[in-house]
Amino acid sequence: MLRSAQIGDSLNFKHIEFNVKKQYNTFNKENLCIIAGGTGITPMVQALHAVLGNPEDNTKVTMLYGSRTEADILARETLDSWQAAHPEQLSVVNVLSDEPEGSSWTGERGFVNEALLKANFPGPEADPLIFVCGPPAMYDALCGARDRPDELTGTLEKLGYKAKGVVKF
Repeated sequence: MLRSAQIGDSLNFKHIEFNVKKQYNTFNKENLCIIAGGTGITPMVQALHAVLGNPEDNTKVTMLYGSRTEADILARETLDSWQAAHPEQLSVVNVLSDEPEGSSWTGERGFVNEALLKANFPGPEADPLIFVCGPPAMYDALCGARDRPDELTGTLEKLGYKAKGVVKF
């Protein structure tokens, strides 16, 4: 844990090949679809900041964001405020896997799945750009291993999306 680290200790960090903000000008898609799980929201906030911060950009963004409980939704205030400020451009669907039964949560429960993808994302014929970042089990179920960027498996493949349109963070 970081809080127990001593001066001189080594830390490991996860890194992707490219920076989202630096690559922003190459998005060039009408639809950006985001699947994030837990701390996988971090690079997605960067992408949203780039898209929503450009008044000339009309990219429609749909995000399915999986968390365990309502209290675990990271950047919720930011996402809610962006959604309120850009209602025609940004849609965020929170999906909770471990929210206690009987809580006040009225949103989606379970995991990001085929039904949620079909209900919220444009189909593969719309040729959206899809960003995925989250835990290994999410990659396994939806798009295949993160360390295999040119390979697409799982639900996204089943629905007809192509590997070239899916970016695994």
